[in-house]
Amino acid sequence: MEIIKRPLGLYKANCYVLKQDNLSLIIDPGFHSRHIIDMVGDTTPLAVVLTHGHCDHVSALDEICEHYKIPAYLHKGDHELLQLIRRRPSVYKKKMFTQCISLHEGSLEIGPFKFYVYHTPGHSAGSVCLQIENHLFTGDTIFKQNVGNSDNYNGNADDLRKSLDKILQLDDALLVEPGHKDSTILGDEKNFIMNFNI
Repeated sequence: MEIIKRPLGLYKANCYVLKQDNLSLIIDPGFHSRHIIDMVGDTTPLAVVLTHGHCDHVSALDEICEHYKIPAYLHKGDHELLQLIRRRPSVYKKKMFTQCISLHEGSLEIGPFKFYVYHTPGHSAGSVCLQIENHLFTGDTIFKQNVGNSDNYNGNADDLRKSLDKILQLDDALLVEPGHKDSTILGDEKNFIMNFNI
């Protein structure tokens, strides 16, 4: 499996395109659909998977799904959040939006891509981490030497602490692919996560 990563938009949110057998999967299409289309290249995209519903991770969602005629997956905890984001004046003129398929904790297969979905609320109610092979796509739940904030719409500090405790149980060797900035190794982050005061 090949992973292409590109930070997009003002907040440099990482968009990922996973490629295997001439097929691809898009994680967190934040901004600039033309860049995402370039990342996809000549592969056939199967779906978009969202780690959560914040605008810096979803702003190109509808354009990408419309362009490729593909579905999107989002945990039901963030469906309301996504609709609130879409009420911004800049998107009033759009009449239809991608209807997201609800993600649930557990196994998920999309073509050759086999995930395990961990529901990790706290940064948002519907935040998830996605494990595929030895990669863990964490959205804004954890970063290199940092964790996501919980003081925003539908965030919750108590839920975030529980989610961090869940992540601490995962394999140290997992490669963390966060929603912003650099990748890291989970084992290198556990001491920070364990001692982080929310």
